[in-house]
Amino acid sequence: MQATTARTKAIGGRAFVRPARRGATARRRLRYGATALAVVVALTLATELLVRAAHVPAFVFPPPSAVLAELAAEPLLFVRSALVTMYEAAAGLALGAAVALAFAAAALHSRRLDAALTPIVVASQTVPVIALAPLLVLWFGYGALPRVVICALIAFFPMAVTAREGFRATDPQLLLLLRSVGARPWDVFWRVRAPAALPFLAAGLRTGVTLSLVGAVVAEWTGTDRGLGYLVLSANARLATAQAFAAVLVITLLGLAAYGAAVAVERRLYWWDDDPADG
Repeated sequence: MQATTARTKAIGGRAFVRPARRGATARRRLRYGATALAVVVALTLATELLVRAAHVPAFVFPPPSAVLAELAAEPLLFVRSALVTMYEAAAGLALGAAVALAFAAAALHSRRLDAALTPIVVASQTVPVIALAPLLVLWFGYGALPRVVICALIAFFPMAVTAREGFRATDPQLLLLLRSVGARPWDVFWRVRAPAALPFLAAGLRTGVTLSLVGAVVAEWTGTDRGLGYLVLSANARLATAQAFAAVLVITLLGLAAYGAAVAVERRLYWWDDDPADG
């Protein structure tokens, strides 16, 4: 019975997913979201009361109401800064993903390339990326490119590792069968290895989107006067702590939105699992 149900779902894709199960999944997500929202509201109210009761100076730790008031006072400032950071993070993610896929494909098809490139990839993570920022500015100028490269460097490693493992996760018996019938390596890669690697690629993407945003914020601490990272740095220098907290809040919301977008992409690609991100 279970095998029949699995085949029915696989044949029809999303159109044949049982409505009852899809409804239960939607209700479960709604409950999770409501619970998370309730926890956030409760923590915000508790922080507001604690800060005001303790008479903490606003430049040390502003109450949440002051942070929200800062957002409401200058919404365009945060929108413009967010757009700059989102552009840098998206471009860095795309660049990092392209290089990661190229590395994984090269490592798959050549043991020599795998042995030569993997130690370099691992060693690249031992170098603090922030230490490379001045050099990148020297090489590429003061435009967006150095910050995009920093985002790509930070997001590259998890996507490269997961892609490499995903391409190698194909069932060896299936590969042997395909070779026995004379399947071309290119067809095997695109029709078998790539679909089998989708769960790994999706996991790397979920990690990469958040790391690229972190990379954009860190990169904006050097050599720019725009973006949410610069806004945090500038606000701290002026002791405008509420503005700094507001920028951090926007960064957090962007990270959650980016992660949600990655999960949505995963559900579209990894259609045979009703809820891949939930495990």
